[in-house]
Amino acid sequence: MADVHPCRSSSRIAAMVDAVDTDDDDAESSDLNTTSDQSEPLDLSGDERKLVTQPYDMGVKSLRDDIASRRLKLTVEYQRKFVWDQAKSSRLIESLLLNVPIPVCYFSEDEDGSYEVIDGLQRLTTIDRFLADGFALKGVPVLKELEGKKFSELNPRDQRRLQNRTIRCIVISEDSHPDIKFDVFERLNTGAASLHEQELRNCIYRGPFNTSLKNMVQSQHFLQLMIGDNNARMDHEELVLRYLALVEKFSEYKPPIRQFLNQYMRKNRQIAVSEEQEARFFDTCDAVFAALGEGAFKGLVKKGLASRNINKALFDSIMIPVAFSDQEKVHQESEAIKVLRDRLLRSDDFASAIGRATADRSRMALRIESFANGLRRIGIAVDLPPLPTQKK
Repeated sequence: MADVHPCRSSSRIAAMVDAVDTDDDDAESSDLNTTSDQSEPLDLSGDERKLVTQPYDMGVKSLRDDIASRRLKLTVEYQRKFVWDQAKSSRLIESLLLNVPIPVCYFSEDEDGSYEVIDGLQRLTTIDRFLADGFALKGVPVLKELEGKKFSELNPRDQRRLQNRTIRCIVISEDSHPDIKFDVFERLNTGAASLHEQELRNCIYRGPFNTSLKNMVQSQHFLQLMIGDNNARMDHEELVLRYLALVEKFSEYKPPIRQFLNQYMRKNRQIAVSEEQEARFFDTCDAVFAALGEGAFKGLVKKGLASRNINKALFDSIMIPVAFSDQEKVHQESEAIKVLRDRLLRSDDFASAIGRATADRSRMALRIESFANGLRRIGIAVDLPPLPTQKK
């Protein structure tokens, strides 16, 4: 017979099962706005579509031991803001004591064999905290006699019952294709508070390169172009990533852009951005600011009014040509460059290239080439690499 804690009614337990599932989804998933870039199919051959998973039923005590030994990593930076309150944490502990089924946890295997939590961080953090006497139970609807008690204050039977409970965990193996693993992260990351793509990269591709992105977005060279733009979802780090990837791999660009950026960040994750790369980026930011000032990357909305939001495709259109240009001349031709930008924004072809299906190779080439050619007509040399559509 299943090990069930003496309790009240089956209807109360059924309600708790629903609460566990719903509450967990709300807390650990996120409000990712699906874009045309994200909906594009991954560029993978049949033999690359490999996803290797292994299910485990892991005991609560074993999970806590793995957390303590760092075999199971809970210190995922982007998740720190998603913290359950005491009442919600207490309901999870009560559910475990009642043997109520807990939603599956998903882990990703790292190169060193350790696991990172993809889905289930709040549950596991709650368990770890409670077993360390990190909080007392509060607002438990069924086991009311446990109200106000910490783990050490439970009777030995309840302590053993809790530690022996098992949770189904699915490990996504290191042998899985990296782009498929990222796709799984996105699929699990759905709901009311989802993560944006760069927030996912911040989790999956942590390392010196990711740290460099965070440092670069704090530079005044970059911030002067971002005045009035909120970086709550790591959009600024993604802009710097786009710049670095396109400057180095422009001729090799192919959609979808999320896969292009994933591959570049994955390849460079253990390498900090060089001083030369940083200096070139900062010089490019200074040149663009000298020419266009604040709002350089904000497009137009109806009736020619300026948008309040940064347009990532417009960022590409301006930053990449300027990175390959005579930047001294860019500083000198501010008025002409402002006229160029406004003229392009009123062009139907350019507006389309920064407004929809922006990851498309031909649209990427059109918008960057348009700005580069405009600079050349002003008399500014631009040594842009071969465009993706021109590469043989």
